[in-house]
Amino acid sequence: MIVNESDETITIRYTIEPPKKTFGIFSNLPSMYPLKKKQHIDWYAKLTTKDLDTNIAAVHIELPPKTVLIIGELHNDNYEKYDQYFINGRSFNLGELKITHANNETTIVPNTFDDFFKKNNGNISYVLK
Repeated sequence: MIVNESDETITIRYTIEPPKKTFGIFSNLPSMYPLKKKQHIDWYAKLTTKDLDTNIAAVHIELPPKTVLIIGELHNDNYEKYDQYFINGRSFNLGELKITHANNETTIVPNTFDDFFKKNNGNISYVLK
């Protein structure tokens, strides 16, 4: 998940690869939720996302301030690192992720994913303040 704790809109662009086996971890249908006080996610107030990219393998989202974007899910397994073995044939199918915040663009590819995304309250997240 990408957490926007800032007061600015963040541009998120990413591509996904076709899953190598049964299921990919990352989705071209992300979900968005607002943050409540103390940066807790309001899971009961799902927001509408608008993908500005029409390519099925690419996503472009403008993430408003104080919101969270869920770009992938992993069930019945624990995430340790991008190239680990995942049960049930899951695959790490993120191609490239670009995040633009405060006029700075960060590019994340699979082998740098773990440098940015950290385990936080049971979630793997990248927090922008």
